[in-house]
Amino acid sequence: MEYPIWHLTTFGGGFWIALVATLHVFVAQFAVGGGLFLVVAEKMAYRTESSELLDYVKKHSKFFLLLTMVFGGGSGVALWFTMALLSPQGTIVLVREFLFAWATEWVWFVGEIVALLIYYYYWDRMKREDHVKIGWFYFLFAWLSLFTINGVISFMLTPGNWVETRSFWDAIFNPTFWPALFFRAALCVMLAGLFGFVTAAMLKGEDIRCLMVRFCGLWTLVGLLLVLPFGYWYLAAIPAEQAMQVMYKSQRVAFFIKMFLYTAPVILAGGLFMSVCVPRRVNFTSAVVLLLLSLVFYGSFEFTREAGRKPYVVWNDVYSTNITVKQARELAGKSILQNSKWVPQELREITDKNRMKAGEWLYQMQCAPCHSINGPMNDIVPRTAKYTAAGLDAFISGMGRLNRYMPEFIGIAPERLALAEYIASLSPGENPELPEPPQDGVAPGQFEPEQKYVLMAWPLEGLRLLIEKDREMLVTDKGSVVRAQLLLRGDPPEVVTEDVKIICTPQGSEEKYELEAADGFFQSPAIEVYPYNIDGYQPLPPVEVRAYDSEGQLLAETTIVLPVSTRPGCNNCHGGGWDRPGQGGLSSKTVTDIVSVHDRDNHTDFKSRIKGGEIIDCLACHDGDMQLDLSAALHGFHAVYLSGKDNGACMMCHPQESLRGLHRDIGMECVNCHGSMENHALALLKAEGGKPAAEKLISLVMPADFDLEEINPRTPWVQQPDCLTCHVEFGAPDTDSAFNVWTDRKEGLFRNRKDEMGAVMCAACHNAPHAVFPAVDERDNLRALQYMKEAKPVGAGGTCTVCHEDDMGYPAHHPGMGLE
Repeated sequence: MEYPIWHLTTFGGGFWIALVATLHVFVAQFAVGGGLFLVVAEKMAYRTESSELLDYVKKHSKFFLLLTMVFGGGSGVALWFTMALLSPQGTIVLVREFLFAWATEWVWFVGEIVALLIYYYYWDRMKREDHVKIGWFYFLFAWLSLFTINGVISFMLTPGNWVETRSFWDAIFNPTFWPALFFRAALCVMLAGLFGFVTAAMLKGEDIRCLMVRFCGLWTLVGLLLVLPFGYWYLAAIPAEQAMQVMYKSQRVAFFIKMFLYTAPVILAGGLFMSVCVPRRVNFTSAVVLLLLSLVFYGSFEFTREAGRKPYVVWNDVYSTNITVKQARELAGKSILQNSKWVPQELREITDKNRMKAGEWLYQMQCAPCHSINGPMNDIVPRTAKYTAAGLDAFISGMGRLNRYMPEFIGIAPERLALAEYIASLSPGENPELPEPPQDGVAPGQFEPEQKYVLMAWPLEGLRLLIEKDREMLVTDKGSVVRAQLLLRGDPPEVVTEDVKIICTPQGSEEKYELEAADGFFQSPAIEVYPYNIDGYQPLPPVEVRAYDSEGQLLAETTIVLPVSTRPGCNNCHGGGWDRPGQGGLSSKTVTDIVSVHDRDNHTDFKSRIKGGEIIDCLACHDGDMQLDLSAALHGFHAVYLSGKDNGACMMCHPQESLRGLHRDIGMECVNCHGSMENHALALLKAEGGKPAAEKLISLVMPADFDLEEINPRTPWVQQPDCLTCHVEFGAPDTDSAFNVWTDRKEGLFRNRKDEMGAVMCAACHNAPHAVFPAVDERDNLRALQYMKEAKPVGAGGTCTVCHEDDMGYPAHHPGMGLE
C-alpha cells in the first residue's frame, strides 16, 4: 500500500522470486562447498603428483568461476531486483535492520571475488603453497558470507526476540540460526560433489574419471548424510506456530515434503551407484540428471521452509501482501482503496461501473503476491473455481483465522465483495440460479359445519433440510414427521386418542403411514418425502391425513404439506452445482470437496472411505459426546467466515423457504430469534462444556452487539428461542428479538407446547414453527383455509365453532386469542 504495484497475472504469485532465489541460492551454496572442494582436490593432486588430477582441478576452477561469479553474481542482482518490485516492504525491513550485515557481506563478497580471480589466473604464476593459501582464503570468505546471509534468511522465518527488542543481534542470532547454518554447510558439501560429477564425467581418461567420480561421490554422500539430520534439527527448531504452518496448515506443502523425502534416497542411491558400481561409465547426462534431482531436493526443502513463514514475509512483522502488522491494525475497518497511495483516484469509491476494475486492483494488492492467474505457481483460478461470488466473499472474510497461512483481508465489506466478484469472474460458475417453486396447485379439504370430528395435523418441523448424497454422505436424519390431534366437536371439545386410527399418505404415493398415539396427540414415523415431482421442484409436497374409527369409518380428513428442501447452500463454497439440474440436491462433487476439506483440517480419511463404499454419517461422530454437537460444529466453523452478514449469513446455507410464516410476512428474519450468525454459533459452542474444539472456535468468533460473557449457552433442539420472550403474556410483541432467552427443556419448545388447559397443542392452531398462520405460501395455509376459509390461526377472529358448538366469550386456551 506504500509502494507502486507491479501488476502480474500469469507469472505472479512470487514466481520470479521463487525461480531466481532457488537458482541463485543453489549456486551460491555450491560456491561455498565448491571452494573447499577445489582446495582439497588441488592438495590431493600435489600429494599424488598427478598431472591429470591437477589439470582437472584447473578446468574445474574455470567452470567454478563462470558459474559462481558470472551466473551467481548476476542472479544475485536479479534477486534483489525482483524482491524490490514484488516485496518492497519486506525488502525495506531487510535493508534497514541488516545494514551492518549487508556491509559486512560486501566485504566478504569482495574478498571472494579477489581471491577467486587470483586463484584462477595465477595457477602457473605462484608457488604451490601460496596458491593453496589463496584457495583457503576464498573458502574462508565464502563461508563467512554464508554465515552472514544465513542469519538474514533464517530471521525471516524465525525473528525471535527481535519482534520485541528490534535488536540487530537478536535478529542475526535468531532461534534457527545454528541449525540452519549446519544444514546449509552440509548442503554445500553435497553440492560440491554433485557439481563435481558434471565436470568429472567429461574427463577422457578412464582412470582419472574413475578417481574423480569416486572422489565426488564421497562428497555427495557425506554431505547428504549430514543434510538429513541437520535438516531435521532445523525443522525441529522452528517454533511451534511456524511448524504448525509447515506440517498441518499449508495444503500445498504436502507435495514438497513428499518430493524432499523421495529425492533424498534417489540421490543417495545415485551417488552410491555412480561412485561405487559404475564409476567408469558415468557420463555427462547421468551427472546432470543427478544434479537436477538435487535441485528438486533442495527446492522442496526451501518451499517447505518458506511455507512456515506464511502469511508473512517477515514473521509477525510484514505480511506477504506488503502490509505490516502495525498497518493492518491501524486499517481495521477502514477502506484499503482510500488508504493506498498508488490507487487511481477514480477507484477509491466503488461503483457499479468501476467495481470490476477496483476488484482487479484489490487482487493485485492482496492476492497477487502469492497467487497467479492461469500461471504455473499458486494459480488462483482452479483454487477458486468452485466458489460463487458470495462464497468467495465468505471465504475471504474468514482468511487468516482458521486458515492461518493466508493474511486477513484488509478493507471494508464492499471492497471484499468487489474482490470476490473479480476473482469469480476469472472462472465460469457451476451453480446456476434455480427457478422458484410454484405456490399453487393444491386445494384445501372440505369442512362441513355438521361434521362431528375435526382433524388437526401439521409437520413437526418448519422445514427439513436434506443435506445428503446417497451412498456417500449423510448430514441430517432422513424422514419428516407428521403430528395430529383429533377433536370431537362440542362444548367443551374432546381430544380423542383411543379407538381411532390416523393414516397419512403423501400425494402421488401408495405408501400409508400410521400415526402412533403419544401424550395427547398422534405422531407418524419418519416419512421419506422429496421435493421432486414431474412438474419440477416443490419443497411443500402435500400429504393427505385421515382419521378412522375402529370400524374403519372415515371420521375426518385434512391436507397439509411436509416441507422439505434439498437446496442447502454448500455449493456456494464447495462447488459442484446441483445433483438434479434445475432442481437441487447435493452433488458428488460438492460432497468430495466437503470431505476433502474435513480430511485436510481434521486429519480424517473420509475421502478414501467413500471410495471404499462407506457412507459418512456426520451425526455418528458429532453427537455431542466426545466431538462437538453437529449444530455447534457446523455453525461454529462457518461463523468464522460468515460473521457480519446478518441474515445473509443464514441464507448462504439455508434456503429461502426456511421461513415462510407470518413473521417473514411482517419483515422478521432468522436473526430476530436466533441472533446473528456469530452470536448463534457462540451460544451453541458455549454449551459444549469447554471442549478444545469449541474453545478454539470461540476464540475465532467475535460476538456482535454482545459481550461473550453475556451470551447464554444453549443446547440445539432442546433449547430454542421462546415465543413468550416477545409475546409477553401472549400479548402483542414489545420487542423484535428473542435471542438469548432460551426454553429450559424440550417440553418448552413451541413444537411440544400445549395450551393453558394442557389439551390442545400450540401447533394445532398456529401450524408448524417457521410456517405459522397466515403463512406466505398458500400451501402452508391449506388447513386454515379448509376450516375457516381464511389464512389465520384456528379459532382466531370469532372462529371458535371449528371445534366448539358456540363461539366462546373468553380466551380459554391462552390470553390474547383475539376472539372478536
